[in-house]
Amino acid sequence: MSESVKLKTSVTEMLDGFGVDYVIKPHKNEVFTCEDAARERGVPVSQILKCMVGTDGAGAIYVMLIPGDKTLKIKKVRQLAGSVKVILLPPGELSDKFGLTVGAIAPFQFLGKANFYLDETVLKNENIDISSGRPDAGLGLKTKDLIKLLKPTICDIVSTS
Repeated sequence: MSESVKLKTSVTEMLDGFGVDYVIKPHKNEVFTCEDAARERGVPVSQILKCMVGTDGAGAIYVMLIPGDKTLKIKKVRQLAGSVKVILLPPGELSDKFGLTVGAIAPFQFLGKANFYLDETVLKNENIDISSGRPDAGLGLKTKDLIKLLKPTICDIVSTS
């Protein structure tokens, strides 16, 4: 950790445990959208990593990671997952089942529990911003560190329009 602000969440503890460098980016206001997170952190919205969570009929979890300025194309995820019907989890289920808040989900909260899909456009950014797991702060880290830990399938899962 290279920031004087102290913030402990399951996400920061996990990153500390893996020895990953990150920067804590506190917000003046709680945020729940990529646009608001980008404004609070002073970064382009394309640097914010949108973390979307889905499941299939068998209960497998899929985490789709796309730039904050892009739109997920769920049909592409379904094809990559072997034509299974992947559906996005509703906010209530994310809260009730996983204790998560939509808009403050970090991909590391699903490490070892999910199939990860990272849109290839994320690779345009050397650094990315993710949620800390709380709406009052984000974390900046190197894209290569995210890839190293999550081992995602790098693919095209965003809308072209």
